[in-house]
Formats: sequence, C-alpha cells, structure tokens
Amino acid sequence: MGFILLYFFLGGCSKQDDAVVKKLLELESPDYTTAGTTDARLEELHKEVSKYKSIVEEKVKATDKLLTYYRLLALAYMDRGMYGPALEALDQAIRIAPEQPGLFLYRGIAAARLAKGIQNLEERATLLTEAERSYLRCLEIDKTYVDALYGLSILYVFELNAPSKAIPLLQQLLEKQKQHVGAMFLLARAFLSQGKIEDALAMYDRIIHTPVAGSKREEARKLKEQVLQGAIR
Repeated sequence: MGFILLYFFLGGCSKQDDAVVKKLLELESPDYTTAGTTDARLEELHKEVSKYKSIVEEKVKATDKLLTYYRLLALAYMDRGMYGPALEALDQAIRIAPEQPGLFLYRGIAAARLAKGIQNLEERATLLTEAERSYLRCLEIDKTYVDALYGLSILYVFELNAPSKAIPLLQQLLEKQKQHVGAMFLLARAFLSQGKIEDALAMYDRIIHTPVAGSKREEARKLKEQVLQGAIR
C-alpha cells in the first residue's frame, strides 16, 4: 500500500510503475509471478495505471474531505448535545478512517452521554457497552491516550460499577500526567470503593500538595477529613 500511495503523490516513475503493477497483480491472484505474466498484460496494466492515476487521486482527496465533513458534523452535534446524530456521524467517519484514535474517543463520549438520557435499561446497557468498546479501541490504537484513559475510568466508576478496572487506568494516566487533578480525585474515589482507605488518603494528600490544583486542594482536605472521620467509606 505504501508503494501505491507514494506513486500517486509523487507522480510516479518507471520503478514505481513496476511496484504498482506488482501490487495490482497480487490483487488479481495471490499465486501470481511477474515472470508468469505476459508482456501484453503487463503493458495493459501500465497503461491503466497511467490512465486512472489522476482519477484515483481526486477520489482519494474527495474522500478525505468527506472525512473532514463527518468529523466537523460530529463535533457540531456534540456541542449542541445531540449525541445520537453525533454517533451516526462518527460511525461514518470511522468507516473511512478506522485507525484514528480520536474518532473512537469521541464515540465513547457520545455513547456514554446518550445513555444517560435513555430510560430503557437494555438500550442503556447497550450504549454503555458501546462506549466501553470505543474507549478500549482508542486505547488499542494509542495506549497512552490520556483522554481515553480518563473517560473510560469515569465510565467504570460512575456508570458500570467497576471501579477496580479504573484503578490501573488512572495509575497509568498519572504516570504520564502527574498533575492531572481530576484523575487524582477519581482514583481516590475508586480506592475508597475498594476499601483501600490508606491509598485514598495518600491520593488526597497528593492533591493537597499539588499547587496547580488551586481551590481543589481545599476540597481534597475536606474529603480527607471526612474519610478520617469515617463519613465516607
């Protein structure tokens, strides 16, 4: 595939023509051999490459513009809280570019937020599962994607009642962004839900000693005091 893209974007030369023709022959039959292909067939393929190169390039450019359109559409829908249509637009974008992690991040966000407004429990559960799968796919493509680590952790803690799954994700996130205050609070909450009181207290202390936390430091002090007093366990 790399040879083909290079050919189209650089305009082609004889060696690149040969590479494209070789790929075309592979598409025709996995058992092909260049030596076993007639000169007439090779010449025909070279002519077809030359004939269709500009058409294919225009088609690729048009599809790239279509991808941009669907991404813009999804963002516009999400800005207006229209999460159902946003999901549809994101699915169209993913059909074009299934290895862009950001598309799956936003799909996870859209599915999770749409689920909040669904009263049917089965449909809601399906959407939450879709959200989880979207976040996981994002992390499969880019395992250090901070927003996906955080979004999936929120999903596990608040929606799927699986805080134990959030703990390693948040720890990984905080290794990458050591001053992510939201992740610290969420991790403390996850620790508490698992009865890991000392770990939760340590996390509140970390927030208290993080200058960028600003006013959140006072919130952490209050939560720490409540834990010490046994108000939240």
